[in-house]
Amino acid sequence: MMNLRTAIRNLTLMSLIAMLLASCSAGNVLTSMATKPELSSLTGLLKNAGGIEKLVGKGPFTLLAPTNDALAKLGPDVLQSLAKPENKEMLTGILKKHIIPGKLDANALKAGGLKTAAGSPLDLGGINLGESIKSGKGMIQMIDGVLK
Repeated sequence: MMNLRTAIRNLTLMSLIAMLLASCSAGNVLTSMATKPELSSLTGLLKNAGGIEKLVGKGPFTLLAPTNDALAKLGPDVLQSLAKPENKEMLTGILKKHIIPGKLDANALKAGGLKTAAGSPLDLGGINLGESIKSGKGMIQMIDGVLK
């Protein structure tokens, strides 16, 4: 059984790690997403890709974040495949289609005329926008589909 001194030390260490993650901008996005269990699959994929800043730089940016249900529509084999190190380039390409330079609200996203970090025009098609989450370097906009 853990003694009180060890428990306090572990709690202090976890608190310091959480503060460190919250202080870095890439950690900010992942930390913000971690508050939403329905984004856990995307959070894992972003970690595999090295985080937002590795993909697009410092920002500001808007992340169109497919929910777990949206990603599940791809099928478990696709998600497992994307998580493999040898498919990191493909994963990066898909994620960049979900990142738009600038801190944009839902109205700006719906208005159109935007380009993704992949350089392609943003086309929401039939994808619906859900909850917005403010993050240090931009916005996270939950969506119910995966952009093509």
